Order: sequence, then structure tokens, then C-alpha cells
Amino acid sequence: MAEPQTEAAVAETGTTVLIADDHLLFREGLEALIERWPDFRVVGSAEDGAEAVEKARLLRPDLVLMDVRMPGIGGLEATRLITAADPQVRVVMLTMSNLGDDVLQALRNGAHGYLGKDEPVERLHGFLQGVMRGESVLSGPIAAKVLGEFAGHAGPTGATEPPGPDALLTRRERDVLQLLVDGLSNDEIAQKLYLSEATVKKYLGRVMAKWHMKNRVQLAVHGVRQGIVD
Repeated sequence: MAEPQTEAAVAETGTTVLIADDHLLFREGLEALIERWPDFRVVGSAEDGAEAVEKARLLRPDLVLMDVRMPGIGGLEATRLITAADPQVRVVMLTMSNLGDDVLQALRNGAHGYLGKDEPVERLHGFLQGVMRGESVLSGPIAAKVLGEFAGHAGPTGATEPPGPDALLTRRERDVLQLLVDGLSNDEIAQKLYLSEATVKKYLGRVMAKWHMKNRVQLAVHGVRQGIVD
């Protein structure tokens, strides 16, 4: 298990990571996995939310991998406290809980992603790289569940209100948005559509501007609620 390091040690290259989970075996297994990646480095771990908040303050990691259910201060509240104290830190919920309310509360509290603990290793690495590039991510099954709940609250026509003129998208923008809703990262969308990752970002940026949205999750939710994508 990683021990807290000094600020000088943390200053080395690579994305610094703090792991917060109340299961020792999972923490140590995740640390061993991350240490195999040349672009990430674990600098500490915590077994509950209170310890995560304190170690985030001391170590100032670039990324916190946070469980939702922990003793005392849970992961949702710990996320709120950490991001309020340091808006630059990125928090990703890594959990077995895929309840829609948990996902939405995590995003409201400042989380940049919500991924299942059963996520394949190669996809986890890619998702975390995307988060460090400024993306907000939901893994496929979680995205489908959350967006499905939003769709379930829509009216009989599948939309809560008719899209205005500024909501009209080009065919390619719709293609990119659909793959986003399917839970793909920017890199995966680029490969699927034979585009560059920069072009994918440009398309998403256009849609954000049209809809006055701030991140990928808001785009996906709005697209489903309006019936623009499945």
C-alpha cells in the first residue's frame, strides 16, 4: 500500500493518483495495476472519505479514484469537499454502485467521471487518460442506465421540450454524440468514425456551443432527453 509522500517526491513526472476505498485488497490491487502504467503514479491511499480529504489536502494529487460507499464520510461527500478545496484536482468514482442518484450526485459534487470496478483494464487506462485531458466520462453500462432513466422521465414523444433552432446538429455531430452516449472515449469515437481525436473534440465543442453546455455528460443527457440520440 502506498505511503504518503513529501511534496518533493510528488513533484516527479506523471499523473499523481490517490486511491480511496475501504477494501484493502482492492486498493492494493489497483495500485499494482496503476504502477504498470508509465504515465500514472500512485502517491497515497485512504480507507475512508475523511482520510481521502486529508490526504488530498496534503499530497495534492492530480487524480483521486474514489469509492462511493465507505465508512463515515462517504465518497460523494468526500468528492464535494476535495473539489471545493482544490478545483484543479480530478475525481473519478470507481465503484460497483450504478444507481442513477449516486451518479448524478457525484457529478454535481464535482466528479469528472463515474466508472464501474468491473471495467476492463485497457479501457480504464484510456478513460483515465481522457479525464486528465479534460473529458468527463461514464462507462458504457453506467451511461446507459443513467441516460435511460432520463429518457424514462421524458414526455410521450420522447422529449421534454422541442429542440430549438440552435439545437439542430449536422449528421456528423449526431454520429459523434451517439457514440458519446454509448460510452466511448474521444479516442474510441475517432477510431470508430475514422477521424482524428482533435476533430472529435472540435465536433463536441460545436455541440457544446450550440447547446450552451459545459461537458460531455451534460451533452449526453440533453441529447437523450430531447430524443436527438438513442
